[in-house]
Amino acid sequence: MLVIFYDIFTAFIEIPGIFISLCIIFLIIFLIRRKKLSIPLLTVCIVIYVFSSGWFAKIMVLPLENRYPSVDVSQLDDTQEKGVIVVLGGGIIPETPREGSGELSDSAMKRVYEGFLLYKKLQFPIVVTGGKLLGTEIPEAQIMEEELLKMGVKPTDILVEPLAKNTKQNAEFTLKLLEDNQVQRIYLVTSATHLTRAMNYFESYTNIDIVPVPTDYKISREELKWYDFLPDMGSLEAASSAWHEYLGLVKFKISG
Repeated sequence: MLVIFYDIFTAFIEIPGIFISLCIIFLIIFLIRRKKLSIPLLTVCIVIYVFSSGWFAKIMVLPLENRYPSVDVSQLDDTQEKGVIVVLGGGIIPETPREGSGELSDSAMKRVYEGFLLYKKLQFPIVVTGGKLLGTEIPEAQIMEEELLKMGVKPTDILVEPLAKNTKQNAEFTLKLLEDNQVQRIYLVTSATHLTRAMNYFESYTNIDIVPVPTDYKISREELKWYDFLPDMGSLEAASSAWHEYLGLVKFKISG
């Protein structure tokens, strides 16, 4: 029981729970001084709590992550069709002390590793796509290529698309890069939350057979536990990721 109380206490003094605690303190002060409740402050408190709770993250994320089934790489058949593996960028941290141009974000690294597993099984070329993000001078694709080379992928098996700055451009520029390759199948690798939007764009640009390969899952499939009702940074990140994707899907429906 003591451990549970400690976990609850910790959840409300770490980010993002500390903001909820501060909101509650200010609500109490406002109530004592003004003899009434501050609705705007209460609203902010509720919004922060909801978006940072595990139960809400499941509601937001699972419909996206369950859209396409997980791919068991070991069960894939070696096909005679001419295929290619496309790995979408997922963020970088440039100019770190680590050897190389920088580091991939956790999401990007999981995508690259999933692409590498496909490469080991199918021996298809890998396209890495991702340009310079806001505030960076190095294309994502460059660091993705560096990681694949460290894993043992042949340099001649890596195609670099260094210009795309969003999912639409990932699809547009990658398919343009592959125009003369007579590709019959694309294994599209990205985060499970992102895959629905990525598939929409790729399918809108080509009739090539596209196999969705989800990775970087953000939400557990276990039943709700008591701690899913506590504020948590991981849940906030998962819900934020899903929110970004839903906005992106709305944009796709509007503008294509």
